[in-house]
Amino acid sequence: MKRWAVVTSVGLLVAGVSGLGAQGVPGVDFTPQLVEIVPDVYVYEGPLALQGEDEIVRTNSLVVVTEEGVVVVDGQANMEEGERMIEAIGQVTSKPIRYLINASPHGDHINSNPAFEDATILAHEHAYEDIAASRAAAEEAGSPHPPTLPHLTFSDFMALRVGGRTFELHYFGPGHTRGDTVVLLPDEGVAFLSELYFNGVAASLGEGYAREHLTTLERAMELPAEWWIPGHGYVEGQSRQELEAGLEYYYDNVAAIYHAVALRAARGESLDQVLAGIAQDLGPFAELPFYHYLEEATISATYRAATEDR
Repeated sequence: MKRWAVVTSVGLLVAGVSGLGAQGVPGVDFTPQLVEIVPDVYVYEGPLALQGEDEIVRTNSLVVVTEEGVVVVDGQANMEEGERMIEAIGQVTSKPIRYLINASPHGDHINSNPAFEDATILAHEHAYEDIAASRAAAEEAGSPHPPTLPHLTFSDFMALRVGGRTFELHYFGPGHTRGDTVVLLPDEGVAFLSELYFNGVAASLGEGYAREHLTTLERAMELPAEWWIPGHGYVEGQSRQELEAGLEYYYDNVAAIYHAVALRAARGESLDQVLAGIAQDLGPFAELPFYHYLEEATISATYRAATEDR
């Protein structure tokens, strides 16, 4: 897959895919589950509750069953959800979980690390530093389950061979965080983008890497994949074509935010002025689920980065 255009103004963007709507309410229209993508390769859709929101955000983990054991990419938001995912994995295989890859260092993907007691944990070196900071904060707060630190790290690329399957760990640069990992299964044509890609959910750019996020996605989209798996949002019921279209739409979403904020900052607008008017610039992107929940953090961080670039 290779598709993007240089966007110089928000007016040039074409929104090719509409939002998928609500993410679900646990016990009403959402149940955590394993969704099989190709044989023995699953996505576990778990719930992430957001303060003040009735709907959950689907938090996705990649689960790959090999002849020698299971490889999981990204955990869940807490120990309870991590244990629920492990129980679900146990319903499709009796093989042990050998590896856990922390593709994102954020809490909703690492807080279940302690549940993977016998697994070797891998992460990018920047992600390791962020997880270490989260662990220190959790210990200071008296958490009974601070996130387990990764055992192995890499800088740009790592190849892992487990039970006849190859896993490529790629670092293409900052995006959602400064340490995002893309995991490619080249033989199966599956790429897990973790938090570099939200499907049907508003873009979350609270760490201020909107411009870098675009470059990182462009590099990731050159991988030889047919299935593009998001770290958040819908996977169940999505065809590979729909997931690919969702990725393209997410790229456009990030581009729209970056260029709209940068344009207003270049005009000399204050952050308050940008926040007051940005939604009208973003059009349908401002109507995606959880946009208003994420707006202040995303726009503020992007504005700070844009004004530092001037």
